[in-house]
Amino acid sequence: MAKPKISRTLDKKVLTKNAPFNMPEPNDDLAAFGWPLAKLRYPSRDSTKTDIWPGKPVFEVEEAKELAEQYGFDIEFVNAKFVQVMLDNSPAVREAAEQCAAAKYSQESLENLRGVIVKEFRDAVVPEMTKRFKKISAMVAQFYAARIAHLLTFGPEPD
Repeated sequence: MAKPKISRTLDKKVLTKNAPFNMPEPNDDLAAFGWPLAKLRYPSRDSTKTDIWPGKPVFEVEEAKELAEQYGFDIEFVNAKFVQVMLDNSPAVREAAEQCAAAKYSQESLENLRGVIVKEFRDAVVPEMTKRFKKISAMVAQFYAARIAHLLTFGPEPD
């Protein structure tokens, strides 16, 4: 009996419905990931439809090579999952998103939605981040005090 041929590609499915609005590449496939904000990314300069790496995540921070080697390459300026949870729970964002849909995703309605998101980030997300950080700030202070004490006592760690 002959070995069955193994297919490494999925069969192409014809979409029966298209969403009335979709993000431009490389974010046009976010639905496939379940809409995590952390997957939002910039297009790469030489991006093509068949790219495995379509671009760098928008929440990533560019750091000097030495810092990336010390802390890793996944440094983010804000945690996308935290922001998404906060914005998902916002009635104002939900209402503005529904208005955007009702306006057939016009440029004006997208700008309005953007304004609501910026306001909600400023008025709800940042204060929540600040409140949570204040709770742990004493521990962060202890961390830096212990770190400098260790460095002053033992010197820098050998590579």
